[in-house]
Amino acid sequence: MNLRSLVEHRIEEARNKGKFKNLKGEGAPQQMEENPYEDPEMRVAHKILSNAGFCPPWIELTKEIDADEARALRIWDEYRAHRRRQMDAIHRGAVTHFAELIADLDGKRDRALGRLETLWLETNKKINYLNATVPSDSVKRIPIAIPRQRQRFEREFPRLGGVASS
Repeated sequence: MNLRSLVEHRIEEARNKGKFKNLKGEGAPQQMEENPYEDPEMRVAHKILSNAGFCPPWIELTKEIDADEARALRIWDEYRAHRRRQMDAIHRGAVTHFAELIADLDGKRDRALGRLETLWLETNKKINYLNATVPSDSVKRIPIAIPRQRQRFEREFPRLGGVASS
């Protein structure tokens, strides 16, 4: 019998004998207040900071990265919605100045892509800094593959009026 089987056997015996009945906290979630990997000498300081609403800088940076990624999705989605509305207007025949509308759509497309690329570059700087400072590899982030994201954007939103004027 290996150690795991022995432990499971003993736990089952104790359960059958009722030794787990009427224990303090029975049926309630266990409170795991202490981090077993935390330096015991720093535990009180971390608890004070946590109670005051502070957290390690890498956690704050992770929140910033998450916010940046959400902002990039909003930019993408807002342009998609704008373009869809304008294309629907074209298909309904509700457009009188077609060439101006196409130029406007392409201009907004180029500005949205520019905003996205700037945001992706800034986010990657944060990701690189995060990856250099986090206490564990398990919380590292993969940088944004900007060329691939640009290609996705350009495939979804090809220019309507030809070559960019920039």
